[in-house]
Amino acid sequence: MNMDKRTSLIASASRVALILLLAVSVTNAQNQSQLKETLFSETDKLLANVQAEQANLFSPSTYKSAMTKYYEAAKDFQKGKQLNNIQKKLSEVRVNLTRCLESARIGNVTFGTTLKAREDALKANAPEYTPELYNRAEASFISAAKRLERNDIKAAKKKVPEIDNLYRQAELNAIKVSIIGTVRNLIREAKDVEADEYTPITYANAVKLLSEAEAILNSNRRSESGAKEKAEQAEIEAKHAVTLTRQIKRLKKNEKEWENFVLDREVIIEDIAVQLGFEAHFDEGLDKPLNGILNIAKSLQIEKRELLQEVQEKDSEIQSLTEDLKTYREKEQGLQAELREKQYKLEMKRRREERIKAVEGMFTSQDAVVLRKGDDLIIRLIGLTFPSGKSTIRPEFFSLLTTVQRAIRKFPNPPITIEGHTDAIGDDRYNENLSYERAIAVKQYLLANMGLDESRITALGYGESKPIASNESGQGRAKNRRIDIVITFSQESL
Repeated sequence: MNMDKRTSLIASASRVALILLLAVSVTNAQNQSQLKETLFSETDKLLANVQAEQANLFSPSTYKSAMTKYYEAAKDFQKGKQLNNIQKKLSEVRVNLTRCLESARIGNVTFGTTLKAREDALKANAPEYTPELYNRAEASFISAAKRLERNDIKAAKKKVPEIDNLYRQAELNAIKVSIIGTVRNLIREAKDVEADEYTPITYANAVKLLSEAEAILNSNRRSESGAKEKAEQAEIEAKHAVTLTRQIKRLKKNEKEWENFVLDREVIIEDIAVQLGFEAHFDEGLDKPLNGILNIAKSLQIEKRELLQEVQEKDSEIQSLTEDLKTYREKEQGLQAELREKQYKLEMKRRREERIKAVEGMFTSQDAVVLRKGDDLIIRLIGLTFPSGKSTIRPEFFSLLTTVQRAIRKFPNPPITIEGHTDAIGDDRYNENLSYERAIAVKQYLLANMGLDESRITALGYGESKPIASNESGQGRAKNRRIDIVITFSQESL
């Protein structure tokens, strides 16, 4: 075999080996990616839920611990360490993230006003415009959240008014900076060029409009449109004052410039007069041609209003004719449409009654009472009870909730509200939180066992605010401690 042929064979073999090596590398990378997705998918979904609920706000320390372990697990996987250890770390992460979600449920109630104040401050871009005040609010919020995380709800609640006030102040200051900050700078510039001496009236008007804008924001920070309007007027006046001052200073330096200044204005007025169809003369000064322009402008405005009125009348006539035509066509098809509508409504009513009767027959008198209230079907779970002060669903009630699932499946589309209620014993706010937690527990149970879209189910806690019996007797209080499943339906949803 000659040298050239041997060289060619070696080169071909090298290329094949390289292709095989690349193929193995790609396969390994794909396998690694699939393995990581399998290991981390459950944790990643839970993490996404935590972030969507802003649960990290209510349990910062627990969230930090979870993320530290998460990053450790990710690094261990990258380094090819044992899968058992990685799974163990991810399990710890999920435990902490679940705690975060539990804290979020209580935190959303405890810090309801704070979350709204914080959101408004962020919308006003407070971190950029008033970073010091906003950071103070954030630090106070984190401190209170840590108390909530330690289950010291009372101490956390106590801090709410102070935190809310800090966020609201940050929001107001940010709004002020964004709306009137530029105007303040312009007025400062006007002061620097001595506009307060050369154009005192215009300068004072700019200052007055700025004060009015600030007064509007101080009295009602939601009146941004009114404050912006005043600020824009103040900006115009401040710029006007600066321009006038510079012109006056320039003219004072050279008295001969006055003639050129006036002649330039006469040229502008003359051009306007030509466009309006008359000849301007300045032998008596500027007032006569300017008044001529004003009178023509007034006449044009009157003519414009008359033309607009005429157009509106014509439009009204066209609209009336269009409506008449539409009415005629609707009447033409009306009888058949009305008949179809009545048939449809009767059929929907029949189906609804059949399904409601089926639901009424599912429950014993000890388990639930099925009620109708307007467009609502209420399943009052009198057989479902909770341990005192807790929201844990005990196993003996799983069969009752299975029947509830069967009832819900009879109505596949309508929204569902789970209402928690308590008796009047104890603190109002505590009862409200407890009733909400119990409603959430039922909601989570149904979601876990039915595969429903979470947006379809709403959990509400009314505490003691909606009694159905007297709280003066033990029997009445027992009736008031309840869970109501409310299915809101319409004929269309069936």
